[in-house]
Amino acid sequence: MNDLMLTSLKSYWERLRAGRVAPYRAEIDPRQFEPALENMFIIEKLAPDNMRIRLAGMKICEMMGMEVRGMQPGFLIEDSDRVRFDRLLNVVMTEPAVVELKLAAPNRNGTYRATMLLMPLRSDFGDINRVIGCTSGDGDLFAPPLSFAIVDVAVTPVEPSQGAEPRQLVPGFAEAPAGFAGAPAAAAPKLRSIDGNPNAPRDGAATPRFRVIDGK
Repeated sequence: MNDLMLTSLKSYWERLRAGRVAPYRAEIDPRQFEPALENMFIIEKLAPDNMRIRLAGMKICEMMGMEVRGMQPGFLIEDSDRVRFDRLLNVVMTEPAVVELKLAAPNRNGTYRATMLLMPLRSDFGDINRVIGCTSGDGDLFAPPLSFAIVDVAVTPVEPSQGAEPRQLVPGFAEAPAGFAGAPAAAAPKLRSIDGNPNAPRDGAATPRFRVIDGK
């Protein structure tokens, strides 16, 4: 990988995972790679056959000619390669692995070439169900929408280091936890003793026949 932006982002991801298979999404600090933010995106797997683009930089949207947040990730690739692209995204999350794609799209000045980097991310709960990606192209001269075809693929499995310890989450790309308003705790009942009628016949017994605990 010869692209400086992608190389720097991958180096940051490697440092952040610290020997684990993947860092947590909340550990990603966007201030550490500001030059790449416009070219980045995050994909989330919601179900086995349901993935969505959660975040996308301005440059990605310009390449596609539209806002892509909330859309299926296949919209980043031309129709004929979308199934293959979805399969590679699953490889990133299930192996896990780092995937590098060589892309090409027809452009008014010839062929626009780009490189896409895909790396696994953990959710705040520890599941690897996200992909952090970045696309770096030949330049800013292109006619959107670009329809990228996959020209070449490189898959590098991620090997965890022995003894790698989990790290404490820090604010970054963390998702705000859903609020929860718990039901107010019920007040403990005030118990009072109710004895039977003291004037009732006792059949010779020294104490009332009934004793009731009232919770009012």
